[in-house]
Amino acid sequence: MSKKVVKLPDIPGAGEELEDYIAALFQASGHFVEKQIVESDPADLLELDIFVTDYTPDKAMQRLIEVKGGKWGFTDLFKVVGWMQYLDLQHGAFFITRWEDRKSAPRKMEPLGLDVVCFDDFTTAPQLFEEKGFGSFVEPRLIGLWRHSYGVERKFVKVINGLARAGAGGAIAAKTYHRQINNGTFFARAPEESLAMLYEAYGDHPKLTLGYAHEIDGGDFDPHSESTESPSYQAMLRDGKHPELQACMYFEHRARLAILKAAVDYALAHPDGPPELMSEDGKSFFFQGLTYHALPRTFHDGMEWLREQPNFRRYATFWQQFLWGWGGFYLEDREGQEFEWMAEYSGIPADEIPTALEAFDRFFPIPNGWFTTPGWTDIHLLKMVPLTFQGIGAHQRRIQYNLVDNVSALKPSAPYTIGDLAKRINCTVDFLL
Repeated sequence: MSKKVVKLPDIPGAGEELEDYIAALFQASGHFVEKQIVESDPADLLELDIFVTDYTPDKAMQRLIEVKGGKWGFTDLFKVVGWMQYLDLQHGAFFITRWEDRKSAPRKMEPLGLDVVCFDDFTTAPQLFEEKGFGSFVEPRLIGLWRHSYGVERKFVKVINGLARAGAGGAIAAKTYHRQINNGTFFARAPEESLAMLYEAYGDHPKLTLGYAHEIDGGDFDPHSESTESPSYQAMLRDGKHPELQACMYFEHRARLAILKAAVDYALAHPDGPPELMSEDGKSFFFQGLTYHALPRTFHDGMEWLREQPNFRRYATFWQQFLWGWGGFYLEDREGQEFEWMAEYSGIPADEIPTALEAFDRFFPIPNGWFTTPGWTDIHLLKMVPLTFQGIGAHQRRIQYNLVDNVSALKPSAPYTIGDLAKRINCTVDFLL
């Protein structure tokens, strides 16, 4: 395994580093995290740093997060309060790194639902985070892991944006797709409207990654391509080549995760099932019911299954952790131990983890299912997870099994497991460096 190391600064810099650090605190404490959400009107621009949802209470609690690494004032605070009112939110938080002679801010903002928190000492930041009641950490070392994960995400987006500016057809489509997933559906008026938008975008890009691979091979970009023959696509799957294709695979799974989250939100908003198409007097249509019933049959089947699961409210958080923290895989020879860890972080009982892992097969059924074991290895993998994110998951095992120097001390049952984990870590390190 490579000796190169990606080091994180103990004190994150202003801007992206600080945003990623704050987001990692919420992610590592069990929240569903959304980042860098933009609404363009187009005359005015609304940019949200972080938006988190805590699915553990009886009612999902949402919180808007703003991060300031430089100068700030009460104008900035009241701007966030205005966003909270616009989004109909009761909770918000404003994170800063110095008080700027405004230590009265927490007292003045608390009645408006906005917590003002100063991290002027990052050695105690996780402790202060817990003391403020935002959440607790089962494993504090995961804060660093999520910072790495966000680094991969940001770099994927930057790769696509750069190639889109250069005129690559696949990159232009991927950039638009990402904006639809990350921004457009967030501001939908209701979960069913978000679902309708997501399925429309999902249907427009059924083979985004493969279509872009054909363009890299010298052909035309075609997101509906039926041909699976592509040297670029195979190099991406095998060796982690072509980061632009890995980024597209990431966007495709982001879309599926967004649909799953919207499904959870819909089930919570309508605990007794979807509204009927007609009102009780039989004279008028319900828009919400019409939108819901127009969604694909696979979604309706998935919803029926989802409602039967006792802890479905935690499924979106679990899948976000599984994809971008666990790397979309688990080790079959250590399944029991890994499911116990996944249970600790997600709040889903360990004996229900195998059921939670059925979600993609239920909502997005494909021939032979979503999971596969690629060769003589203990890695049981969700298909189409970028190799770079699999490297984040391999690094997670170094944390969980206390493999300080390398993964060779794991002593797996399958002969290629060590090499497979090391290959994935190297891929991620090379990408981030």
